[in-house]
Amino acid sequence: MKTKQIPYTNPAKLPKSTTPFMVEIFAAVLIILLFTHTGLGKVIHHAVFTIQMAKQPVPIWSKPVLVYALPILEIGTVLLLCFPSSRTIGFLLASILLLAYSSYAYMAFTEVYGYVVCACGKIFQNMNWRDHFYVNTGLALLSLSGLYVSIVRWKGFRFDRKRTLVLDRD
Repeated sequence: MKTKQIPYTNPAKLPKSTTPFMVEIFAAVLIILLFTHTGLGKVIHHAVFTIQMAKQPVPIWSKPVLVYALPILEIGTVLLLCFPSSRTIGFLLASILLLAYSSYAYMAFTEVYGYVVCACGKIFQNMNWRDHFYVNTGLALLSLSGLYVSIVRWKGFRFDRKRTLVLDRD
């Protein structure tokens, strides 16, 4: 039986068209890892998360909703990001969540509501609010870049020279 030889391709010389795909996959994998860890942590340690949420400066009526909605949204985002057909919606949801988390971290950092206890997963537990804000903002920018690439790559949109969004499909 004759084996087929596959030529070696230097990753530095890949066509430019693979770069957006790699950005999309990198962003998806990183957000999947983050939201899997934090979402499952909120489910596994639900009693602790409920106590921490009770100490947050949000309206009282929203606390029971957030205790269940945040883990569901995070795990749902993970599922959406796993499949190419739903990845755009996953990036949109991840961007919204991360921008909301960044806004909340900024308000906690500037002490708008006084001292606030972090109700986050183990990843952010030992960070101060300033670092928390910067990490969340960086992740939000990564998610937005994944959203952009996903829209351009999978939906057939592109920007022309006048920076106008153009649909390439018929």
